[in-house]
Amino acid sequence: MRLTFTHYVDASPTTVEDGLDQAVSAALDAAVEVSSDPRSADQTERIENGVRVNGGLPVLNGSEIRVSGTPGLTTIKVAVPWSEDDKGGPKLWAANRFATVVANSASFAA
Repeated sequence: MRLTFTHYVDASPTTVEDGLDQAVSAALDAAVEVSSDPRSADQTERIENGVRVNGGLPVLNGSEIRVSGTPGLTTIKVAVPWSEDDKGGPKLWAANRFATVVANSASFAA
């Protein structure tokens, strides 16, 4: 199961995708403020049309950011692994902060 956040940016998908590594790093920095997990070095991998988080903040490991759209409107989908045991609280706050900062960073970079 995944918790998915969708954001729209007035930019091309290529431009947004090119800035994802920096956006993810900034988002992990922001999410640590509301998480009880310790921050470590960024560990990401490129996936089709996006990036997967493999390390940096344990609560967000496995999160995927995918980019799609047209030159004038890009969709950014941030999917965070979610289980029945995840009832909210720090994980929900961290996921929300992470998704918001990814989208904001990507739109500023565009």
